[in-house]
Amino acid sequence: MYWTDHGTWSPFDEFRSLQREMNRLFDGYDGGTSLSRYPALNVWGNGENVVVTAELPGMDAADIDINVVNNQLTIKGERKADTPAEGAVCHRCERGTGSFVRTVRLPFAVEGDKVSAKYDKGVLTVTLPRHEASKAKRIEIKTS
Repeated sequence: MYWTDHGTWSPFDEFRSLQREMNRLFDGYDGGTSLSRYPALNVWGNGENVVVTAELPGMDAADIDINVVNNQLTIKGERKADTPAEGAVCHRCERGTGSFVRTVRLPFAVEGDKVSAKYDKGVLTVTLPRHEASKAKRIEIKTS
């Protein structure tokens, strides 16, 4: 039961608490077996590159597949379930498992053959060089 600061029970606080728990429970659920918001991504860009970082803790680099087609980056793989000790009972299972695919549209065309990736401490970093044709070029104004 939730009690207010004045020592009285509040059914509205009970409902708000239940709503928060339900939102947390179903956050990212897509009705299937894949994880819809996994992995978490950051996308950074400047005049030369786009850098995408993805949180992939506990995965092997060999189990991660990266593809670049046109101006889209796709990261896919499978997050395997933990193997508990024999006879163990799970009291809380919050880490999602299963196949995942994340595709992100890049802000500009990239040089697909020059893309590089590294995986360190559970974070995948993909560096995608900007295609020369998409870089801004200063145009000289001629006067007569």
